[in-house]
Amino acid sequence: MSDNKPATITGLVDHRKLRSAESKSNLRLKYLPVDFDFDRVDEYQRYLAMSPDDQKAYVAEMSNLEAEFWISLETSRALYVDPLDKRDGPITEAKVARYPEKYR
Repeated sequence: MSDNKPATITGLVDHRKLRSAESKSNLRLKYLPVDFDFDRVDEYQRYLAMSPDDQKAYVAEMSNLEAEFWISLETSRALYVDPLDKRDGPITEAKVARYPEKYR
């Protein structure tokens, strides 16, 4: 009788990596903060769409531990670099279309 545990664990890890990559890309995050919950992605999206003042008001009543997560989410967004904006590599049509004033 074969043991399927290693294959199952590998499958779960691969699934998590895929979900992590998709979430980082969709939310435009450099990294996923500790305690990131894939079931709350819509809530995270709404938070990141808020103005800085609204974000500040949102976390004002939270405990330090809760606020730390949301601030980490903001930081991850601030550190994100869109793949089209990375300096290395050729200037592509997508870069020119995105920043016409930069590539006149």
